[in-house]
Amino acid sequence: MLVVIGDLVADLIVLGSARLAHGTDNPAEVRLTRGGSAANVAVAAAREGCAVRFIGRVGDDTLGTTLVRELEAAGVDARVQRAGRTGAIVILVDDEGERTMITDRGAAAELEAVDPTWVDGARIVHVPLYGFADEGSRRALLAAVGTARGHGIPLSLDLSSTATMRVLGTELLAELLDALAPDVVFANADEAALVTELGLVVNGAYVVKRGGDPVVVSIDGASLEVPVVREDVVDSTGAGDAFAAGFLVATLDGSDAVSAARAGIELARAALHRPGAL
Repeated sequence: MLVVIGDLVADLIVLGSARLAHGTDNPAEVRLTRGGSAANVAVAAAREGCAVRFIGRVGDDTLGTTLVRELEAAGVDARVQRAGRTGAIVILVDDEGERTMITDRGAAAELEAVDPTWVDGARIVHVPLYGFADEGSRRALLAAVGTARGHGIPLSLDLSSTATMRVLGTELLAELLDALAPDVVFANADEAALVTELGLVVNGAYVVKRGGDPVVVSIDGASLEVPVVREDVVDSTGAGDAFAAGFLVATLDGSDAVSAARAGIELARAALHRPGAL
């Protein structure tokens, strides 16, 4: 079973926001969908037939109830804390499918101590870096991951965003990478560039997604490129999460890192052709 710990929020997707006129109406296509990097990975993996459990925190409100029901309807075993207000993200998508995000994580940023039994049965635990941005949820995540690591369960870490990396800073990021000792680290090209800029050391399998350029898989200092078919992009929201899901499901099925990257690429391709997350 894949266990994913992180955010479940609402995404408000705004398509056609490349040229906004200040102080007046701006016609656009607006969609409200389920979002959150961790939740996206969970749903994408479940759709591939993988047993998945999501762990997180939503508000004690109607929106939180609706989002949890959507996860469960997708085949995900949802274990959630309920308090406060469910988070939401406004995602502005330009004509090339690139995103600008305005983030309010709400209750997701307030994760408290996780019931240790919630990680029972895990074969891989996956965590996006977003959850480490706030001190309280950072403590809860470190404890939950520590429980899993104590049972010899591999860990996957997604660096998530350069903004989150900069908020954490070089010293704390280095401490987290050392404490977590992830077996797999996912990054996009910008995040990988920041890893280099900050002088961080990434051990284990380091998987760098580079849009339409080949994915680079580095293990023990050796790097291989995995080709990517260039696609017309409607919205890149969730594509990285789909890649992570494909990679992790393939890993659970016994694939090596390069074969798993190929599986991730195929799952990510489908995400590029539709608006919103997975």
